[in-house]
Amino acid sequence: MVVLNKHKFMFLLSSCIALLLRAMHADCEKIGVNYGLNGDNLPAPGDAASLVKRNNIGKARIFLANHDILKAFANSGIDIIVGVDNSELQAVASSQDSANGWVNDNVKAFYPSTNIKYIAVGNEVLGMPINTQYVPYLVPAILNIQTALETANLQNNIKVSTAHAMTVIGTGFPPSQGTFKDTVKYSMISILQFLQDHASPFMANVHPYHSYDDNRKFIALEYALFKPTPLVKDGNLSYTNLFDAMVDTLISAMGSLGHPDLPIMITETGWPSAGKDVATIENAQTYNNNLIKHVLSKTGTPKRPGRSIDTYIFALFNEDLKTYAETEKHWGLFYPNGQPVYPVNFSPN
Repeated sequence: MVVLNKHKFMFLLSSCIALLLRAMHADCEKIGVNYGLNGDNLPAPGDAASLVKRNNIGKARIFLANHDILKAFANSGIDIIVGVDNSELQAVASSQDSANGWVNDNVKAFYPSTNIKYIAVGNEVLGMPINTQYVPYLVPAILNIQTALETANLQNNIKVSTAHAMTVIGTGFPPSQGTFKDTVKYSMISILQFLQDHASPFMANVHPYHSYDDNRKFIALEYALFKPTPLVKDGNLSYTNLFDAMVDTLISAMGSLGHPDLPIMITETGWPSAGKDVATIENAQTYNNNLIKHVLSKTGTPKRPGRSIDTYIFALFNEDLKTYAETEKHWGLFYPNGQPVYPVNFSPN
């Protein structure tokens, strides 16, 4: 039997703790990106995966469990969020066998060579009138996917959550008074308790572009772009940018339902480069470069100073088949041919 003296034991203990802390924070050391497929001229998944890796982007979110994409990211070192599409929620919610099959076909078949870290069950289901029909299935689908992961013995490696739009917020200003809409609170209470029980993050799509565009009388463009601007005071806290204010609003809303310390993950944020007066290449470049510098600096937000914010930029490519507004086609960091829409420093430090 090997006996360690006190000094050696303390050294090994501190080394183990350091390794654990590095593993816990590794997710936040690189920026992520959303990889959408609403285009008729997009590159092959292998080329897209190479583009992501070549630009030192550490994480990718895919909205559907596309097998070609999952294969393309195998052995890439890129962390993956894979989505259960809203159209799949009813089937997954209604049958544990269906949920087990989804995990077996779309996760277990590719893991661990493809480093799937999270499953996002549904996207912007709550608070969006267009998605009202999916609301009854959201929480049951989350629970069934979690059970399926446990059946596959993957629950310690892969976390389950769901991505929310900012439209779940009722009271949004000042950030300290953030609350959820009454119409989503019943579902949100169950979701937040699930996240607490399983050490999973609250996923949110945070778009200062939309908040600015809808409230130009009250929000300065500079504030939305992380440019120098007069401080916005909220009690003893001071805000220098809209992104932090929106994130802290969500944190306050979670606190109002008894979960003030849940980790938060920004599954979408970005700025369009064309299609409207303030949707310009200059503004998109300014926003995304300032965003990356901010989130990777580990400055945190006024409510959570010094804490990293795991963040995914929307989106990897311009997607010409997107509808609703012309700006929807121009959120990409890259053109489909792999050329950058504008220079971005993905590793500012």
